This record gives sequence, C-alpha cells and structure tokens, in this order.
Amino acid sequence: MSSTYNWKKILGITALAGVILGGCKKLDEGFLSEGLYVPDAPLTVQRGLAFQKTEAILLDGSTRPITFELLDIRRADNKKHADEFFKEYPVYVYTAAIDPAIDTTIEQVNKKRALQKLKPFTFLSSGQWVFNAATDSLPLDVTYEYDIKVTNVAGTKIYKNIATLTTVDPPLVTEQTTGCNFFPDDGSATVGMGSMSMSVTRIKESGATVILKITDKDGKPFNPKTGEIIKRGDRPTFESYARFHPVEYTDTTMVCNFEIAPFPIAKYSAGGTNFNYLIYYRIPSDFATVDKSLTTKIGSVNPLFAFRLMKAGTYLVEIRLPKTTRVIK
Repeated sequence: MSSTYNWKKILGITALAGVILGGCKKLDEGFLSEGLYVPDAPLTVQRGLAFQKTEAILLDGSTRPITFELLDIRRADNKKHADEFFKEYPVYVYTAAIDPAIDTTIEQVNKKRALQKLKPFTFLSSGQWVFNAATDSLPLDVTYEYDIKVTNVAGTKIYKNIATLTTVDPPLVTEQTTGCNFFPDDGSATVGMGSMSMSVTRIKESGATVILKITDKDGKPFNPKTGEIIKRGDRPTFESYARFHPVEYTDTTMVCNFEIAPFPIAKYSAGGTNFNYLIYYRIPSDFATVDKSLTTKIGSVNPLFAFRLMKAGTYLVEIRLPKTTRVIK
C-alpha cells in the first residue's frame, strides 16, 4: 500500500508540473517601444553654422543597446526625396581654433583649415543629427520629414515621419550697441548726444565683407581718407577686428574683408581692459558742428558702437550721428 501511495504521489507531482509548464508562455527577449520620439522636434537647422547637434531620441523604456538608421528625408510639401541633403558642398573644415591675437594673416589662417566637400549632415547611430556649415547651401524656410529604422535585441521597427526639420537662418546680427558723446575742445564736461542709429543690411549672401559708413544726421558721409574720422586714443577701431585683411578706405566708407564668420571673431582686450566688440571713433571739430540745442561749444563728436555678424555675406553698416552736421573744408 505504501508503494502504491508513492507512485500516486509521483504521478500527481508530474501532472501538476506539466500543467504549470504548459500554462507558461516563453517571454520575448527585450522590448522595442512604438512610442519612441524626438524630444526637440520640430527640429530647426540653422544654416551655415559650423556645428549643430540635436538631442538623443527618447527610448520610452526600449531595451539597450539600440541603433538608429536614417531611411529617407523628404520635403513635407511635395513628399519628394530631398536630394539637396545628400549632395556634397565645399566648406572650410578647421583643424585648430583661430586665435585672432596670433593668427593675424590669411596665410596663418589657411594653415588651420582645408576646403572640403561635405554633405550637410551626419546621422549618428544614436539617432542624433549633426549639421555642419554645408547647410548654408540648403534652401531657406523649407520643412522636411524623415523616416528611421530602429533595431535592438527585440527586433527592428520602421518609424515613418518620426519628426520634421526646417531650415532657418540664425540671427544675422547680435551684440548691437550704440552711443555718442560730445567732447568740448576746451576740456569741459562731456555732453551726451542722445540716441544714435545703426542699420545693418545684408546686401548679398555671397562674400565676407563689411562696408562701414559713418554719416551726419542727414545721411551725409564723413570721409575717412581725409581725417574726418580718426582713432580715439587707445580705444579699438574697425581695424582692431579686421585681422586677416587690411581695411580699405574710400571717400565715404571703410571696407573690410572679414574672411571668417562670425565677425568680429573674438572680443578685443588691451591694457587689461575688455572692450567686448566695441568700436570707437572721433569726428574732429573741424569737420562737424552740433545742434545749438545741445551746446554752443566747439568740440568733437565721438561715436561708439558694436555689432557682430553671425554669417558670411556682404553687409552695409551705416552709423548716423545724432544732432550733427558735416562741415566740408
């Protein structure tokens, strides 16, 4: 009887184990979510920047390691493949940082850069975009959509239209500052002259040129070739930032080929003073009078201003002095 009981016990345990095992489904290995998303979407591509990198795709609990592959980029308006993203464009690649305090000639600059042909982007296996200066050749204000393939231990999924990206221009001008003071020739107290206007106009996308014009209140330009515009002591001038090519003077303008954007490439410091991007000039009393409502004294007009151009191009920068009339000698 004991033997019969033992066999029944063994058969019962075996049957129970079979039920338990038969009722269990093998778990899938890993997890690949349908809910992956791009956290900084919609993406913006700032044309012409040397480096721009997007954020990593959020995995929504998906198993790592995980890789991403770009499948297609299309224009959102017509759904056509974006050939312009896959062409190569000539851009300068820098092998070392440019230091305007050391690299003062174009020959020195050229030792630190090489002209190469690049596609405007790299798509990383992490799902991030890295854009380069070749984006300047992409059309402006166009929106694109893209598809990716994602793979991990759980398998592979295709994500259509996971996000959009739009080409934009970064702000063309930053660091804008203006000020103007009257310095009496007799050495008496400085007189503030009020608001001074500065207009910065990008007249061409090509080139790397600034045309600087300083005018009186009526728009009549002072002549930098004949001493109507002079340095102000040891303060920085236009030349202080034009490090790679000499400034050219006309009867009405100062012209600088700045070569590398942004311009100025760096802040200016001298004698322990950081001038940021400021430019100082003086219009001597021989060449300017001021409104009598400001002062009846004789003296010089002293503008100071700053601007920073973030992209290459040809720019006209016009400084219009307040309450000032040009005197022709």
